[in-house]
Amino acid sequence: METPAIVAKRLRDVRRVVVKVGTNLLRGTGEGLNLEFMDALAQQIVELRARGISVLLVSSGAVGAGAYAMGFDTPPTETSQRQALAAIGQPRLMRHYKLAFGRHDVTVAQVLLTRDSLDKRERYLNARNTFDTLFDWGIVPIANENDTIAVEELKFGDNDQLSALIAGKIGADLLVLLTDVDGIYDRNPEEQGARRIPFLALKDHGTVEIGEGGARSFGLGGMRSKLTAVRLAARAGILAFIGPGRAPNILHRVLDGDAVGTWCEPNEQKISARKRWLALGKRPGEGRIRIDSGAAAALLHGGKSLLPSGVVQVSGGFGRGDLIHILGPSREEIALGLSQYSAQELAAVQGRRSDEIESLVGERQNFEVVHRDDMVILTGEQSDD
Repeated sequence: METPAIVAKRLRDVRRVVVKVGTNLLRGTGEGLNLEFMDALAQQIVELRARGISVLLVSSGAVGAGAYAMGFDTPPTETSQRQALAAIGQPRLMRHYKLAFGRHDVTVAQVLLTRDSLDKRERYLNARNTFDTLFDWGIVPIANENDTIAVEELKFGDNDQLSALIAGKIGADLLVLLTDVDGIYDRNPEEQGARRIPFLALKDHGTVEIGEGGARSFGLGGMRSKLTAVRLAARAGILAFIGPGRAPNILHRVLDGDAVGTWCEPNEQKISARKRWLALGKRPGEGRIRIDSGAAAALLHGGKSLLPSGVVQVSGGFGRGDLIHILGPSREEIALGLSQYSAQELAAVQGRRSDEIESLVGERQNFEVVHRDDMVILTGEQSDD
């Protein structure tokens, strides 16, 4: 299959890449790690840097390395045990990355993150500035979730989602998810007749039927989590690739647009740094509002702010400044935005004209429910810059 036009176009302009490698690729006999794979990966990343491309590596493998050290043959399910193994395995993992990159006189940096590192705007910007400085210094950042301290409300879920969120944070042009299968298949890839999907269109991100295939071993991810990551990246207009990490020179083949793995179409327009934070950094709450067709058209095609007159339903609790889901007339999610009303206030004024609102909720500086600058469109129908 010929490389789709949007892929070829985006690859010409790639300057920053996030590469994520999963647990199954890293498992091996060298202290529980595949040292040959790590050496090859380091060499490819160094060669990409010589092409003027900055690379941030998101690496799993800490739990597996810790399990090897402690003699675990099967992955534990208890959170405290996995966290303890991560604490044991993380320095072992980084030691071997340091050695692998050190052979090329390249320094690496460890960055451990929890979900709240991205949730608050100030912390999000601080983290982005740190990554920018590391790139300026010629350092390869290696990121991982801080499994040792992360509790449920602070967790990303898995490193696939973490890689997509970091890609948005650093303004990456490409997200590469390397795995132990050849890409997205229409069924379990071990089944007869299974077909690799070479290009996944934006409209199919949420509907494609996939087959998992293969044991997950000490990792938490799978192909479904990679599709979640792809959808997150697509919000920010970031091209994504899912493919075989063990294929020779895979990173070069990806950057050259070879017919390998699965390319995932992003929103056509890349978005501003603030809107990347809304799309990928700050977590939305339970608040949802449904709008009518006129308001949806104004948001999607007119670049307008959302007014109370276009709101037809309010659900879930939220306060002023919370990130809420904006649903279209058919209850499809079309946008995320920071609400300038609480749920109670908005329920009182939904469907009302601006000249009616002040008497209901008091004097206000403005009447928009969500200003266009505080909103990110999720359908790809509109540029958000």
